[in-house]
Amino acid sequence: MADKADTKIFYGWVMVAAASIILSLQWGCIDTYGIFLTELCGDLDWTRTAVSGAYSLFAIISCFVGVMAGRLNDRYGPRLILMISIIVMGIGYALMSTLDALWQLYIFYGVIVAIGASFGWVPAISTVSRWFTRKRGAALGATEAGIGIGSFIMPPLAQFLIIKFGWRASYSVLAGLLFIIGLPVTRLMRLNPSEKGLYPDGIKETTESKRNSNLISDTADFTLRQAIRTKEFWLLFALYTIAALPFGILIHLKAYMISFGISEMTAATTIGISSGAFAVGALVISKLSDRIGRKVLLFISLLALAVMMLWLMKAREPWEFYLFSIISGFGWGGTVLFPAIIADWFGMKSHGIIYGVIDIGWGFGGGIAPLLAGYIFDTTGDYELAIVMAAISLFLAMGLSLVIKPPHIQK
Repeated sequence: MADKADTKIFYGWVMVAAASIILSLQWGCIDTYGIFLTELCGDLDWTRTAVSGAYSLFAIISCFVGVMAGRLNDRYGPRLILMISIIVMGIGYALMSTLDALWQLYIFYGVIVAIGASFGWVPAISTVSRWFTRKRGAALGATEAGIGIGSFIMPPLAQFLIIKFGWRASYSVLAGLLFIIGLPVTRLMRLNPSEKGLYPDGIKETTESKRNSNLISDTADFTLRQAIRTKEFWLLFALYTIAALPFGILIHLKAYMISFGISEMTAATTIGISSGAFAVGALVISKLSDRIGRKVLLFISLLALAVMMLWLMKAREPWEFYLFSIISGFGWGGTVLFPAIIADWFGMKSHGIIYGVIDIGWGFGGGIAPLLAGYIFDTTGDYELAIVMAAISLFLAMGLSLVIKPPHIQK
């Protein structure tokens, strides 16, 4: 086999496209939760705390199960795991169309949809990481850009369907999209380049870019046990947890906007724009990170998010919310750096399980925040305190991003 790939498209980019489509579908559906939140509260007479609690349960369970999904992906490969993900998640959304009691919301969404989602995120990201070394940042950015594309389309689509057909039929449509589009795409997935007789990046001998001082050699492959014995692992865990806290207010963004007289469709479109900006940010930030390093771009992304949270406190007009969505959405693109940093620092041998454990931090932060935001609204009548807390958490995350550094393997 030649040292360099021939002129045909490297199959790793097929992997990127397939993973991107799967994540686009799954997270596009997930990001409609805030669209349905006001419908569930109004139609079924539930409080925002109660409805937010189901999303909190979703976030926590999906991240804990993600650890198992990462280990299973390392062992059995992404085709089986992602097929299970699509089927379970589709069943969960189909069941959401039958909601009548609050406990059903917690089971259907908080448990079933969560399990389906958890079998998608970590396996898809971890698998793409295995196919690239020199272009890992760009590949992961393109993969996660799919999330932004799906979330750009799905919230306005869900709002349109709700207006035309009601929220129950809308959930059925989402379930159908998962089955019809998602299942065939899972058949394209392969765990390692060797399954196709290929090498990472399509090149036999691949070394990390010397221009990126944040990278260490992939030969430093940590096991999970070795990783958790380093302080850098726990700093990343803490950073991931804190960075997820502002996500809570995003679940309530539609409800926040319509409280100022913004129309529901405008609010849904604004959320979609934020996700579109995320797709652009993921592509730009990840590609730049292969050249100038991950840490500096992570810091800048967190800074942009913190400033925009302060802006959100004063936003009242549609153009102010649009500006918030564009800049903060681009800033959220910086979160694509986390799996790349984990791959750079801890290697690929146990990437799925290591990333899965660190992703629990996102479950903690992303799980607590929506519930807390809902409780704050139900007790105070507004979201101001929740937004202030989100801004503070982002400034703390900025500080942590300055002190994290690559670990040294401990025997």
